[in-house]
Amino acid sequence: MTTPRLRRTIAGVMAAGLIIAACGSDDGGDSSPAATDAPVETDAPAATDAPAATDAPVETDEPIATDASTDEGGGEALALEGSVEVAAGTVLNLDECPDDWDPLQGVDGGEIRIGQTLPLSGALAAFGAIAAGMQFYFDNVNATDPIEGKELILIAKDDGYEAGRGVANVEEMIDSDDIFAFGHVLGTPINAAVRPITDEACVPQLFNSSGFPLWGDPANYPWTVGNILNYVTETNIWCKAIVDEFGDGATVAALIMNNDFGKTYQNTLNDAEACSTLDIVTQEVHDPAGADVTNEMTTIIGTEADVFVVGTTAKFCTQAVAVLAASEWRPRSYMSYTCNNLASYFEPVKDAAAALAADGAGIYMANSNKVCGDPSYADDPAIVEIERVLSEYGNVTCADGSYSTGYLYGEFLVDVLRAAAALPGGLNRVNLMAATWNANFTSDSLLGGTLKLDGVNDAYWTEAAQIQEVVIGETGNLTFEARGDIVDFEGQGGSFSG
Repeated sequence: MTTPRLRRTIAGVMAAGLIIAACGSDDGGDSSPAATDAPVETDAPAATDAPAATDAPVETDEPIATDASTDEGGGEALALEGSVEVAAGTVLNLDECPDDWDPLQGVDGGEIRIGQTLPLSGALAAFGAIAAGMQFYFDNVNATDPIEGKELILIAKDDGYEAGRGVANVEEMIDSDDIFAFGHVLGTPINAAVRPITDEACVPQLFNSSGFPLWGDPANYPWTVGNILNYVTETNIWCKAIVDEFGDGATVAALIMNNDFGKTYQNTLNDAEACSTLDIVTQEVHDPAGADVTNEMTTIIGTEADVFVVGTTAKFCTQAVAVLAASEWRPRSYMSYTCNNLASYFEPVKDAAAALAADGAGIYMANSNKVCGDPSYADDPAIVEIERVLSEYGNVTCADGSYSTGYLYGEFLVDVLRAAAALPGGLNRVNLMAATWNANFTSDSLLGGTLKLDGVNDAYWTEAAQIQEVVIGETGNLTFEARGDIVDFEGQGGSFSG
């Protein structure tokens, strides 16, 4: 049986004034599902992490209004043509979809086919474990409580964290792999490159694994939604903590990845009111495809600033910890939470992390979820269940890498898929976007617990975090310790263009 970890309700699936204008549109097309023998189809070996499913029924606060068809179970279903407002200020213009667009593509047979592009090779290959962890979670759902009796299938392809390869992967999956929706495409530059493609194809692009603020723009891009904590919010949390500890005029040196991901941190440091009293003494930008950040770190260390800000990810976080520990500089360090996997990014430099912590200079992060593999959560029921599923379906543990992240992200997808399937008309792409943009969930794997969306009124998924420090626990293992209360901005983010 599935676990009751994720208790979910769909609060007001549609606003009372829902507008649906049904106009002529050809939504036909051949969408017979493709068969697969493997649970994850990849161009390179995969690996990953994430939370669990639920038996709890979906509760809707009000019926969905429509002028379209009525489903077999009674109640009115959303229109599958014309302009359909699926949430506040969030309209799907279905007449602009391709002539062969089919709202049931990828789910009209015995499967639910989810597409994903992410780095299974290259500098950010450690994130590739997310794909495998997600499929392990899907395997658990398929075996215990399948959605509409269908088999969840993940088609994951390697992009090496290169936008051009990501675009090619997405186009191939749309054309040839019978994809129902994309889930957790990883990386800001990849998501930015593929969003126009999925938008034009009218294919859901759900829970981008990137905190870039542009993903919260349902008024202009209703087919795309983000997932992780907005990098702007994260940087503001850092700046407030820095001012609280060091006061106005605190000196800050920053390591920044040279792409939209890193530049979001940089721009917020330079422009946000919360950061305005800080003295940014250097901002060293590095190539995301580079071998290392040794030269940049040498310059940063020379500043002897009060604070070190790390706006990069994957192996570069590991390198920064190693180089910092080898120096005599002991600043307060704030690192992107995209590096919060202790097994992947800190275990390889455990001695360096221990040295920094012993000197009162352990790495700080603004974490949103309980980190699987952190000994402090070893007996937590949510983490115990993650470990069970990873062991049973993948023969791996949280200590093996980012598998638990894939599990957590898989849970988000399963929850909105179940919610969409419970709506009049059942599982289709329109219902999926309605369920997503009106979601109201809680998860025991998150620190804040709540995940809500409300169209343009609240377009950001994860909005709670707590500053935590990487330290060595009593057992000699890496762990996170809280360095403040949980800060929850739920419902305050609005939307990017709102």
